[in-house]
Amino acid sequence: MLAGTGGGSWGGSISLGTKLLGNLGSALVGRIAGALIGVITFSVLARSIGADGLGHYRTVLTMLLFTGVLFDFGLYSITLREISRESGDEPRILGNAAALRIFATICAVLFLLLVLLMTDYDATVRYGVLIAGAGWIGYQLNDVLRAVFQLKLAKHRGAIAETVGALVALLLVTRLAALDAGTAAMLGATAVGFICTAGLAWYYADRLVSLRLKVELPVWRALIVAGLPVAGSVLLLNVQLRIDVLLLSIIHDAKQVGLYDAPLKLYELLFVIPYLFGGMMMPLFIRDRGDGSGSFGPRLSAAVSASIIISSLAFAVLFVHAESIVTLLAGEEFADSATPLRILAAAALFAGISAILRFAATALHQPGKMLHVDIIGVSAALLAHAILIPPYGIVGAALGKLCGDIVTSTAAIVMLRKQFTRAIFNSVLVAVAGGMALFVALSLADYTGLHWMMAITLCLPVIGGALLLVPHVRRDLSYLAA
Repeated sequence: MLAGTGGGSWGGSISLGTKLLGNLGSALVGRIAGALIGVITFSVLARSIGADGLGHYRTVLTMLLFTGVLFDFGLYSITLREISRESGDEPRILGNAAALRIFATICAVLFLLLVLLMTDYDATVRYGVLIAGAGWIGYQLNDVLRAVFQLKLAKHRGAIAETVGALVALLLVTRLAALDAGTAAMLGATAVGFICTAGLAWYYADRLVSLRLKVELPVWRALIVAGLPVAGSVLLLNVQLRIDVLLLSIIHDAKQVGLYDAPLKLYELLFVIPYLFGGMMMPLFIRDRGDGSGSFGPRLSAAVSASIIISSLAFAVLFVHAESIVTLLAGEEFADSATPLRILAAAALFAGISAILRFAATALHQPGKMLHVDIIGVSAALLAHAILIPPYGIVGAALGKLCGDIVTSTAAIVMLRKQFTRAIFNSVLVAVAGGMALFVALSLADYTGLHWMMAITLCLPVIGGALLLVPHVRRDLSYLAA
């Protein structure tokens, strides 16, 4: 516990802070490794099946995601909250949550197949859902198991499982690409990777907490009821994250979806880091609220500030070198994706803020307020997408996502405004200054003809190191570790 008196309490706090930083470091290393593998896999996919095939591939996964969130029940956040309580029965809660997630995902896949059989969607999409559906069950199970690794500060084990699964998928995709396989085969390779991740994650989780599937209907009902407000937010969040792809697939052809998938892949990588970070901070948010020490506000402000700093630096890199990055990722066929990438890089900054605040609202037992925030944000995103996608295609989709993310993050900040410390304004100014400095440095380097990779290698460490010397940044890091 963080609360206490005397030297023992301070030593315990240092120990917990050290463990948190170690957990964060190992998770980020694993995430970076997984991201690199994912980028390589995406690159092979894009070059192998082209924009059309990639469009079908993304449409299938998007449909599975949309259907899955209808049966999500907010299980990850609620499970993490319940097992974080000192009085929580970890094996019982986790066993029921895992069984509920498997059952719900099977229902979701069957429901989607039924809907597709009643429509005239492309046969490639229907067969793709059937093939990828089994893997999606593993993907969703792994989402619940992440709560175990978060609670036990063992995110490195979850990172290992995800990295192994990603490697399996990469090896299969590479082999299939050499055989000129199509979209259906690539979806099968992705499904096998998801299943491998879930199997290894289960093995690691069982070593931390005795994990056995349990079907106790009263517990299932309690989890569902507790998670409904969170589930509403999860549903609305995924609508905001994916409605652009779904509308593109309906209004435009598969090639447009494929072209949009390249910048969207990088947007997702930028978004997942603050989401992962927010999940790591949630147990400490809960303890901060429980011990009455007044540390919740400083820690929340520091977490938001760290997210803004990272996102600002990433935005500068992606804005200046968008075309070079997207063609390196997917090939010359995707050069038209540069402008959407610049827009989505800005959107990721605001999405990261919302991700941190989402976990803070859950820790405060205020998921209902976050649901209201998501309703506002999704309404803005849907309106923007409906107006912009028909005439502007992938650029309109990116602009719609930016509008939705700005509105959502603004509404979330207003909702939690009383929890922030005044120092957050100075931290935000530092983050913006750092992003602008990196933008100017990269632009000057590009003007002189320096290769873009060399420019990033030189400028990013210099600007990042300078930010670490700023007192506000150093203070925020101390809040995160304390």
